[in-house]
Amino acid sequence: MGRKALEKDRKPLSPKAQIWVRELFPKLQNRSLEKLTLDDIASLINKSKSTIYTYFTTKEEIFDTTVIIILNDLEGAVLKEFPEDRSVKDLYAEVLIQISTGISGMSIQFVEEIKLYYPTVWQTIRSFIDRLIGSFRKLYERGMETGEFKSYNIELLMAMDYHFVLSIMTDSQQFKDLSLNDLVTQYLDLRIRALCN
Repeated sequence: MGRKALEKDRKPLSPKAQIWVRELFPKLQNRSLEKLTLDDIASLINKSKSTIYTYFTTKEEIFDTTVIIILNDLEGAVLKEFPEDRSVKDLYAEVLIQISTGISGMSIQFVEEIKLYYPTVWQTIRSFIDRLIGSFRKLYERGMETGEFKSYNIELLMAMDYHFVLSIMTDSQQFKDLSLNDLVTQYLDLRIRALCN
C-alpha cells in the first residue's frame, strides 16, 4: 500500500496546504532535519500522513516547498529593477534590511543541514543567491559610477558575498551564539560601512 501512495499523482498545493507549509517552516528551524520523519512532520502540523502524501512524496519535497515559499516572498522585495532616481546607498540599505527581515526566524542550523543533506533544496537556495548577488553587482557598479561607493574590485566583493553565504551562513558550530538574522545584519552593516564614502 505504501508504494501505491508513492506512485500516485500529487495534487497541486492548495491555498490551505500553503498555509500549513508556511506554519511548518519555523517548526523546522532547530530540529535535526535528517532525523525528522514524515510522521514527525505530520505531528508538527497536526495533519495526517495521508494528507501530507496528497501533496508530497518525500520530506525533501516538503523542505523544498517551504524554502521556495520563503524565497518567493524575498524575491519580490530584493530582486527587482532599481529606480534611477534613488540613492544607491539607500537602495542597498533597503535591500539589506529586506533580506534581514525576510530570513528572520531562519536558523543557521537549518541552512547548514539543507546544504549537507538536501542537494535539491540547496540548489533552490543557490539559484536565489546567484540572482541576489547579481543584483548586488548592479548596485556595486552603479554606486561606484555615481561615487556613492568607494572603488573596489567588484569580483572581490562578490566573492566575499558568496563566501559569506556559502561558508559563514552555514557554519552553526562557529556561530552557535548568533541567530542567522543577527549574523546577516552584522555582515551587512560591515559591508555598507566599508562601501560608502
